[in-house]
Amino acid sequence: MADDTDVPAREPVARARTRARPDPSAKRFGRTSGKTSAKGPARPRRRTRAPEQTREQLLRAAVAEFAREGYGGARVDRISKAAKSNDRMLYYYFKSKEKLFHQVIEHCYADLVAGEEALDLDFSRPREALAALVAFNWNYYWEHPELLSILASENLFKGRHVKNNIRRSFANTQLGMLDRLLESGVASGAFRADCDRFHLYLSILSLTYFYRANLYTLSSYTQIDLAEDERRKAWLAHVQAMIENLVRRPK
Repeated sequence: MADDTDVPAREPVARARTRARPDPSAKRFGRTSGKTSAKGPARPRRRTRAPEQTREQLLRAAVAEFAREGYGGARVDRISKAAKSNDRMLYYYFKSKEKLFHQVIEHCYADLVAGEEALDLDFSRPREALAALVAFNWNYYWEHPELLSILASENLFKGRHVKNNIRRSFANTQLGMLDRLLESGVASGAFRADCDRFHLYLSILSLTYFYRANLYTLSSYTQIDLAEDERRKAWLAHVQAMIENLVRRPK
């Protein structure tokens, strides 16, 4: 199925053709004579847009809308308008608002995992690699606040959209990287052999996520601007030290 935003518009076929009359002034003014359409010059063809490009633009517009308005406040017509598309195409690709929200969550998780997989971690130096992993999570939440807003909406649904497929596809990938890091640290003697990777995983997420997700209420409550660069750097260093203490092998 295709929409007029995805394929070029075709000119209607004329039911009858008429012979163009010669222009007596053509020779006088040096114009080339020839047949012209009875309906005038042909209209320019519409610009085409690949279906995948349309879908991607709708998805990105949906990320912004759900992040800004939450699930309940998000509107399909605003998403379509922001993507320079229309509601019919949105429902063609995503079927419903709820299924679109599911795709938005998958998109956000996929971006997070892709960023983590792109990290150039040196597993032969496990302490530095662990610190880099902590820093990645911390910086990612600052650079992608839309993820925090969308996860807040999903928690109102008690996580029903992140079950099964998302858990298998993304959580296992992140835990797998942490496993490799811990194995390297244990083998080198830098980390304890009894590290609980799940507790470590939750600790990293909690200490990096909570500060950013509750930035405004915490700043108001403590009367401290927690968004200041120096405070952010100090918290990251504090978290990295805490995480290292959890895994460090006692001397």
